Amino acid sequence: MSRTAVAAALDVAIFVVGVLVAVSSVLIWAGEGIDLAPTGVIAVLLVFVMSRFPLTLTHQSGDIVIGFETCVLVYLVLTESPMHALSLWSIATALAMLTQQKSWRARIFNVGLTILGGALFVLIVAVTDPGPEYPAWQLASVMVACAVYFTFDLVVTAVSIAIEDGCSISTVLRWGSVPLGLACFVSVDTLGYLAAILVEDHPTWTLILLLVPVATILVAVRSVSENRLAQRRLTGLLEAATQAPDWLTDDQIEHSLVQQAERTLRSTTATLRVEPPSDEEIGSPITFDDGTTRHLVVRAQSSGREFTEQDRAALETLTAVGTSAFQRRRLSDETTFLARHDALTGLHNRAVFSDRLTAAIDGRHPSGLLAVLYCDLDGFKGINDRLGHRVGDDLLLLVAHRILECLRPGDVAARLGGDEFGVLLDDLTDESQAFLIAERLTAALEAPFDTAGQELMVQVSIGITFTGAGPTTASDLINNADTAMYAAKSRGKGTVARFEPSMRSEEIDRLELEDALRLAVRDEQITVHFQPVVDLRTGLIDGFEALARWTHPTLGHIGPDRFIPAAERTGLIRQLGRQILEQAHAGGRTLAARAGRPIALGVNLSPMQVTDETLAERVRELRDLDPEVPLVLELTEGMLLGHDLPTVAALTGLKQGGVRLAIDDFGIGYSSVGYLHRLPVDVLKIDKMFVAELHDPRSRALVAGVVAMAHAMDLSVIAEGVEDWPSATAVRDLGCDFAQGYLFSRPLPLAAAADLAAAGPFDLAPAGPFDLALSRSERTSVVGR
Repeated sequence: MSRTAVAAALDVAIFVVGVLVAVSSVLIWAGEGIDLAPTGVIAVLLVFVMSRFPLTLTHQSGDIVIGFETCVLVYLVLTESPMHALSLWSIATALAMLTQQKSWRARIFNVGLTILGGALFVLIVAVTDPGPEYPAWQLASVMVACAVYFTFDLVVTAVSIAIEDGCSISTVLRWGSVPLGLACFVSVDTLGYLAAILVEDHPTWTLILLLVPVATILVAVRSVSENRLAQRRLTGLLEAATQAPDWLTDDQIEHSLVQQAERTLRSTTATLRVEPPSDEEIGSPITFDDGTTRHLVVRAQSSGREFTEQDRAALETLTAVGTSAFQRRRLSDETTFLARHDALTGLHNRAVFSDRLTAAIDGRHPSGLLAVLYCDLDGFKGINDRLGHRVGDDLLLLVAHRILECLRPGDVAARLGGDEFGVLLDDLTDESQAFLIAERLTAALEAPFDTAGQELMVQVSIGITFTGAGPTTASDLINNADTAMYAAKSRGKGTVARFEPSMRSEEIDRLELEDALRLAVRDEQITVHFQPVVDLRTGLIDGFEALARWTHPTLGHIGPDRFIPAAERTGLIRQLGRQILEQAHAGGRTLAARAGRPIALGVNLSPMQVTDETLAERVRELRDLDPEVPLVLELTEGMLLGHDLPTVAALTGLKQGGVRLAIDDFGIGYSSVGYLHRLPVDVLKIDKMFVAELHDPRSRALVAGVVAMAHAMDLSVIAEGVEDWPSATAVRDLGCDFAQGYLFSRPLPLAAAADLAAAGPFDLAPAGPFDLALSRSERTSVVGR
């Protein structure tokens, strides 16, 4: 038989014995003749009322719940016959206990226990009471009987709980709290003795005089009990709230919640579990970030313990403290993670990468080999500017995933900033392993990325450095790899370079150039030169291309192939592009005025300027300012274009603003035939590399095909890099409409270009006779149709 069954059997046995005693006493009383006086009815009612106002004494050893209705029993024993007193007590306590809001076991146990306790009380007083002639001994007899009643009630209750909980009686009794409870119980119950003395010498109605102190005591008892319980709950909650910031782990939070629940709600056992509370328990849910829910459940240690709404409110408050503690711990974990990882990609950040690199350097074998790869995406800034940061972030996340797929277990990858990534390769057997991984990275990142329904392409420039024989720091290795990366980038996109000491001077030159460029853009020191575009049929100058030129006081002449990438790299390209556009257009007005006719003006456009809304607005303003200077915006070959809707929309907006669009350096790098039907292009400029190779039949056939395709799409064709008459003749005979190159003029300052515009057409006689059959039937000027 289980402990619960044994305890339940004991409770029923006590009830049965108590009922038998009560029935026996009633039968004896009836046999003597029932004479129920008004005081008897009042006594029954007082027992019922006073049972609702117990005193709860909280104590660190355990709570004592004291009922003061026993003072009525004292009065009955001293004023009525023993059987009469026991019968009234049995009836009154049965009504009082059976109507309480407790479990059926608790109610029948309390009925049997109070009847048996009353019988024991009556027996002791009947044996020891010397009568009213000896009031002191009579009072002592009553006090002894009260003490025995209290002890009997306490011990029997402890035995029942001990059997059910499977523990010792001493564990349940908590002797430290007994003396205070016994003293309160005996002292208050002597009110019954006072009432008996009062009735003996005075009329019965004088008992009414005791109602005021009794009522005051009951109200005070209720207030004190509730305040003590409320104080205990509040103390427990305050302790939990105060200690919660120190709960650092999930296990510590769970243990502390259970401990605080048991301290806040007296005589309970608490658990944190998945199952919700049963009918005999109370609980409050805690929902975690992963969507799971667990319940803080409290169960009474005694079957007679009933939970109140205040208990439930305290438990809900405690779970709120626990929920806050779990959230605080999660935020702490996230903060710790973010302090060591990149928030976007989840890779390590620069600080952790440096720490891991330092640890690898310190722990490596003298003959061990370690490598650092510094990776920078080529073309990312253009994508980020054109398509927005959301697409750029998605692309970086995909790049991070591909980098991880290329590494070995144990290798470390980190995002060092922007579009730069670092890779730590430890325990290498030879340097070729690092180059193999670098090649794997370049191949993986060259493949198209599909994000937001668009196909994007980038490349990666990688710098590699290795640990040497001498002492090396993490900072040195990272800086060396960074320097090698810039060297790789200068050699062409998608390349790998190993660090060499000589690269230091190149790095210094690069930084010096960037610093000087910032000042030059600030002070508008970049000037514009103009190179004519000549009609191969008439020799007339159809337009000019505006080319940026920079001469530094100490660095000397710096070509656009150096400072334009630097401007893109440092974020100065948009400001510089606006300055060049304004200078070029002002010069174009001068050229048109000197030529006496409209002169087209070609201006190079960086991919980072394409989606700049202020650019489209400004070109419309310039068109309205002077229609004699039609703009031709030339798209640089710096990155892939035409594969995304924002680019097409931006270029269409520029086209609607009155400008014409040209693809510069067609045929090399990223230039693709696919652009020609995606972008609203008007002019195609064949790169000078193909013009220089026209003596090769394959190059000649390629140029012929490009020209034919362009004409079929109604595009004008300009041949770049025409430096001699045989080249001019060749491109003219292949059908090119216009030519540009040193044969006609180098880029000139505005004054010299204006003189050239006013001088009239070039003499094309050295190019030989013009074959109309090889020319387009309808010529299209770059200026416009």
